[in-house]
Amino acid sequence: MFRGLAAIPVLALAVALSACSGAPVAPGAAGTTAPSTAAGTPLPAGTYTSGAFSPAVTFTVPDGWEAASDTPSYLQLRPFGSDVLGIHLFRNPVAASQDPACPSQPEPGVGSTSSELVSWIRGRPGLVVSNPAMVTVGGLPGVSIDVGIKDGWTQSCSFANGSPTVPLFNGAAAGYHWIVAGNERLRLYIVDMPGGGTVVIDVDAYDGNQIDGLIAQALPIVKGMTFATTAPASAAPSPAAS
Repeated sequence: MFRGLAAIPVLALAVALSACSGAPVAPGAAGTTAPSTAAGTPLPAGTYTSGAFSPAVTFTVPDGWEAASDTPSYLQLRPFGSDVLGIHLFRNPVAASQDPACPSQPEPGVGSTSSELVSWIRGRPGLVVSNPAMVTVGGLPGVSIDVGIKDGWTQSCSFANGSPTVPLFNGAAAGYHWIVAGNERLRLYIVDMPGGGTVVIDVDAYDGNQIDGLIAQALPIVKGMTFATTAPASAAPSPAAS
């Protein structure tokens, strides 16, 4: 779950991200922003394009969802008002330090491609990780894995109130430090950008008991995403996101 660069409650969003979020723009209505969720109104069902996240991503949501944060490096889509369920997009995250003090620093020596990040995640002793599946999302190739805390894992970051934790991603310049905690469960899609860099799409249930229902809602949204770039053609295209 999200942590800011300072110790904050487990379910809180960083003030820095909220303060600089942009509103998603409705395609075909240049310069027209989507209805404001800050006023307490979810997005009407429809197709939108991120206003700040780069690369720009176009997505379609049903009634009852919102774009809660939209910055150049982080986009959050979620059922309206939910603090425990959502789809989180990260631009160029790096592996988080595994120091027990949980500093907001990268883990040395870890690469940044989808295969390198997945290999590193699968090697974390505190995580249970599914076998990787090759996928494409919005035309970008990558890898999908399911992630959760291993039974019996006890290591905990100081701000997690004793819940077992494993630091996952860090983006110091963007102001996020992503930690897996408690019974949280994630489905990660890590896709490679043309020319280098990655986008991570995290379908995330902080209450892991709700992951199956969240995936049922989120999968059509993820499958329908398109990015303002295309991957080079390949001889063997990967399966679509699943």
